[in-house]
Amino acid sequence: MNAMIEKMITRHAIRRFEDRPLDEETLSEILTAGLYAPSAGNNQNSRIVVSTDKEVNRRLGELSRYMQFKGGDPKKMSHSISAEQPSIQDDHTLMDGFYGAPVVLTVFTRPGQYCHDDAAMIAENIWLAAHFLDVGACYIGRTEEVFATEYGLEKRKEWSVPDELVPVCNILLGYRKGDAPHQKPRKEGRIIRV
Repeated sequence: MNAMIEKMITRHAIRRFEDRPLDEETLSEILTAGLYAPSAGNNQNSRIVVSTDKEVNRRLGELSRYMQFKGGDPKKMSHSISAEQPSIQDDHTLMDGFYGAPVVLTVFTRPGQYCHDDAAMIAENIWLAAHFLDVGACYIGRTEEVFATEYGLEKRKEWSVPDELVPVCNILLGYRKGDAPHQKPRKEGRIIRV
C-alpha cells in the first residue's frame, strides 16, 4: 500500500495527551500544512489561532463540554465513542472538552456558503500532518457556541481576530499518551459505483 494512504487510514482521534509542549519546529510544520489547505476561490481568509496557554485551553474546553450537553444529564445524552480514547460522552467525569491538549487551534473563517468547507480542509490538513509527524490530534466542533460566550468573546478580542470571521472548529494537538487506538473497521456499502 502507498505510504501516504497507509498513514491516512491509520489516523485516529487522540484524546489522551502527554503533559509536555509540542516541539516548535513540528508545530510550525503542522500549521504550514493547514495554511496550504484549499479554500473556496483561493480566498485564504481563514485564521488559525494557536493557544498553548493551559488555563485558557482548560476554560475553553470546559465551555465546549458544557455546550455538548447544555446543562442536561450527560448519561441520558451520550453514546459510546471510544473505550481506548474516551470522549466526554464516554467518561462523564471528564470536565475538559479539550482533554488537556497542550495546543488548541481555533479556526476562524469568513462567513458564507463555503465557511465550513474551508475550515474542514484546514482541519484535515492539520490532522494528517500531525499524524505524519507522530503528533496526536482531535477535531472538536461546538466552536461557534463557545466563542459566543462572554469568555469566548473576550478571548477573540484579545487575539485580535477580525470581526467578520466566524469560529468554526478547534483542533487539539499534543504528543499521544499511551498506545495508538486499534484500527476500527469500515462499514460496508458506503461506495456506490454508477
